Amino acid sequence: QPSRPNVVLFGERGAGKSSLINMLVGRDVSSPSNPDLAPFASRGYAVDVGGREVVVWDSVGLQKGEHHDTLSEGATRNLQGLIQNIHSGLNLLLFCVNAARVSEALGINYDAFYSIIGGKKVPIVLVVTGLEDKDPMEGWWKENEAEFKRHGLTFDGHACITTTRGKPLRDGPGHRHDEQYEQSKLAVKELIK
Repeated sequence: QPSRPNVVLFGERGAGKSSLINMLVGRDVSSPSNPDLAPFASRGYAVDVGGREVVVWDSVGLQKGEHHDTLSEGATRNLQGLIQNIHSGLNLLLFCVNAARVSEALGINYDAFYSIIGGKKVPIVLVVTGLEDKDPMEGWWKENEAEFKRHGLTFDGHACITTTRGKPLRDGPGHRHDEQYEQSKLAVKELIK
């Protein structure tokens, strides 16, 4: 039996990683990390991507260090341990950022991941969350792509998405952002393929 591909999801606390995992799995399996409980633990989730099972690893505790120019020591140890424990190999890095919180820290996290995994041998894709009110969601990338390039951040693909269905509709079944949510799920699974 061939080994399942491994995808490591990373990003700052509050980027939407747990919501992204829940969307991909199809039910609530992940909750935002509690800094008091195992702040540097990682967990793998089986995700069906086009009939193939992929393991998406949620790396929690990705916080800046004391001087805000590096990752915290604990976050670095966690990432090194996660990469070493994925015996069947790392196939993809999924960098999750919230559109409203894009900052200089992106470069720190991006560079830290690449230094920990030993260089740019693994493809990296960007998932931008929090775009449920942007129409079209992809418009965000057109407006912000140059800023990423200015910081030297290059990606093998990207998806501009929402990880929320929004409020329930008053006049029928469903939720305000159901259509964008389903489009988002497909877009991220397409990146993982």
